[in-house]
Amino acid sequence: MIFPEVTPSRSECLRNVTEALRSDRARIYIDASVLIRCYEMSRSGCDELLAALEYFGARVRVPVWAAKETWDVTRGLRTKKPLQKLADQLNDRLFDLRTESLRYVDERTFSDLSLEQFTTSLDAASRDVEALTKRIGKIEPGHDDANAKLLPFIAAHAMASDMTGIYDEVSRTAELRFSHEVPPGFADGGIKLGSQDEEGDELTVHQKGKKRNRYGDLIMWLEALGDCREANAEHLLVLTRDNSKKDWVYKPDRVATDDGTAVENRGLITLPLPLLAQEAQRRCPTVQSVHVLSLEMFTQIVRTAFGARVANLARALQTSRPARGAGQRAERSAEGTPQDGQATDVSFGSQDMIYEPGPEEAAREVWGAIRGLRVEGWDAQNDAAMALLPMVRDATSDELKQIGRGIVSAADEGAIGPIDLAQQIIESTDLSAATRANVIVGMLAETYLDENGEPSKPSAVPEITNLLFAHAKDTDTRQAYQVTVEASLAPIRRLYLALPTDAPRTIRLELSLAGSTLQGVQADEVELLEPTAPESRRISAGGRSTEITVSELVKLIAREFVVPADMFTVEGPTNFQIEIPERMGFIAWGPNTGEQLR
Repeated sequence: MIFPEVTPSRSECLRNVTEALRSDRARIYIDASVLIRCYEMSRSGCDELLAALEYFGARVRVPVWAAKETWDVTRGLRTKKPLQKLADQLNDRLFDLRTESLRYVDERTFSDLSLEQFTTSLDAASRDVEALTKRIGKIEPGHDDANAKLLPFIAAHAMASDMTGIYDEVSRTAELRFSHEVPPGFADGGIKLGSQDEEGDELTVHQKGKKRNRYGDLIMWLEALGDCREANAEHLLVLTRDNSKKDWVYKPDRVATDDGTAVENRGLITLPLPLLAQEAQRRCPTVQSVHVLSLEMFTQIVRTAFGARVANLARALQTSRPARGAGQRAERSAEGTPQDGQATDVSFGSQDMIYEPGPEEAAREVWGAIRGLRVEGWDAQNDAAMALLPMVRDATSDELKQIGRGIVSAADEGAIGPIDLAQQIIESTDLSAATRANVIVGMLAETYLDENGEPSKPSAVPEITNLLFAHAKDTDTRQAYQVTVEASLAPIRRLYLALPTDAPRTIRLELSLAGSTLQGVQADEVELLEPTAPESRRISAGGRSTEITVSELVKLIAREFVVPADMFTVEGPTNFQIEIPERMGFIAWGPNTGEQLR
């Protein structure tokens, strides 16, 4: 359909993109902004992005113009320490803060701190931050590593476009297209008519958009159309860095959930502009669908639908505003004891997994933020996490448990803000034990139980796992573990490598190798891998073998079996490379599989 839905179904949009990606007759065109992003993220993030793209093999195409723009950026990379200036500025501001604050602070400023205590605390904090920022300032982005992987990737997927013909068409049609706002790229070029001149009879003309590379998007689009036509492609997908290219996409204000409720679209769902789809289908008669998707949307889909391991990529793509600061927290009571609002009892029942607030309760602001944790899109989830912290103190027990569930769910989708929120709550000295325990109840339930409150294969990101294990022995929140983990999982604890309520112990891993090729891994003599696993459980993505270090393998095992990585011990060095066969993956395990891990 050329004209997109005003309020489209969110799940249908994601399903359509997933089906297009699965098709052998799809073409996935990589915008230069995606390739350039490899220089602006961690080495692991870059590796995961390229591995996710390689999964789709020859369907991935790099337009000549995208390769050219990437090469231009590559040749201009000179910043060896991109964070140095920012780190220096922060240290300068810290010095200013200390100097200025001492002008205003005396023995009467704080009721709980003397001048000496304040000065000592400030100096200690400043030293810690200064030491950390110095290390940050020395970080180098690994341009050489990115080049070593990115440039061969571009060469392997580069298109053989008829650039002469494309340049000729651009020279004849670009300005006319842009003057009528024909996508793509009309925001980058064209002319703008200004006011009349002094005589009142002529309009002044101004160039709008970019002064350089005004036609890059159009050139890339014409390359894609030519390739689709030649290949008789059925699905045309353009992968770009962001979802705000208004001269490419239409971003619906609202999208429909599975139950028909219209919710705000925070930018995850983008649809091609009608003229873009019309031109593709006119020039390429076999094309059935056109999609312009952001790198965020692509990352989420390959993680959920294709089993790609993209945790580092997800972290590199988002900016979470941490839910920190005393200004967001309620003050301590006069006695110095946390006095929270409505959370008192600490309990759990299967009804907590299907809890729905009543009309009055649902109107509370906290429920809007709780629902935000369940919305697709990291921006929405991170914003919801930031909004929730000041609401936690006055939340009811039911609301706190749903906050805990939402934290784990959003973190599983790659959002980093909810992880920070969990840490703030669990490690807070300002919140009551009942408040923190109820949030933990929700986190444990979402990790270990299904929607009916029955044990299921657990799932949690390493940061959440580490938090749940680290605080299992805390006296004031111990009840949270008793009403969830011990009540539900104690009879079947042999199905898990470890549970948070276990006594402290280490798990010995033994690697079986043939040369440097991995044959298997045993945990206390229980086999954790199988040589031919389904795609969703394979260690390697993209249908090919890969090399990783032993320490990286240990982290993957820890994530799969929901155990802190530091519980594992491996004999010998862990920094050497081993080869993972392409079909090797994790065993099927968890409740109802019959597999016992200890």
